[in-house]
Amino acid sequence: METLPLGASTWTYLQACGLEAALRRLHGLGYSRFDVLTIPPHLWPYDIDPAQRRGLRTFLASEGLSFDSLNLPSTDQNLCSATPQMREYSVQQFLDIIDLCEEIGVPMIVVVPGRRANFVPPPLEAAHGWLKAGLETLLPHAERAGVRLILENHHMSSMPTVKQMVTFLNAFGSDHLGIAYDVANAEFVGEDQPQAIRTAGRWLRQVHLSDATRSKWDHAPIGRSAVDFAAVAQALREINFSGTSIVELISETPDADMAAALRELHRYGWH
Repeated sequence: METLPLGASTWTYLQACGLEAALRRLHGLGYSRFDVLTIPPHLWPYDIDPAQRRGLRTFLASEGLSFDSLNLPSTDQNLCSATPQMREYSVQQFLDIIDLCEEIGVPMIVVVPGRRANFVPPPLEAAHGWLKAGLETLLPHAERAGVRLILENHHMSSMPTVKQMVTFLNAFGSDHLGIAYDVANAEFVGEDQPQAIRTAGRWLRQVHLSDATRSKWDHAPIGRSAVDFAAVAQALREINFSGTSIVELISETPDADMAAALRELHRYGWH
């Protein structure tokens, strides 16, 4: 069975401990590659000066760790906001995180493609236009820094399905863009995950693994709900996926559940 690379998100440790402690705990469980939250108290770019950035890079090298991506939560920014000031603020945050990636040595940033209001949302055409304009500002900076922006499927975003993201990416046509596919988010919106992975094809750069159902949005421990991880693994092998799959749980017992995720996912070929 072909091995699928596996890493971990720091999400579930966000309010439990600082970044270095979270990395040490996850490393002790068997993880060495990470998707890192760029929000306090983990890795906020405005709280880490150049010397600290060099120190973090040295720490990662000395411990045999690496960051697959940085992840800016969409709770406090919105590339598809109807207000130009929020769009400008959001673009600036991503510009600053691109700089952080370059200094630490991180190849990708996870980007939720904007949030649409629950009531009376702007038309999709407008939301996608705002997103396109934001990415057109970000991409030259990302290309210079050698950083790729990967769009994540999310039910509150302007692109909750892979089909929508692939249509957008094909039209955009930049190799510095890609997809971070979250199987739990996909389950919640009723998307066939193996088929979506095949549709994503060459755009797929990262996969987020947790469990959910079609009636409850969740990032539950692996094997607790409805996601078919064997089928997901098979689809990844079919497209010769070589990127990292990130375990991204929200748990009150993170050490136990992140360790159990490793054991469960090993059965399907993730290591």
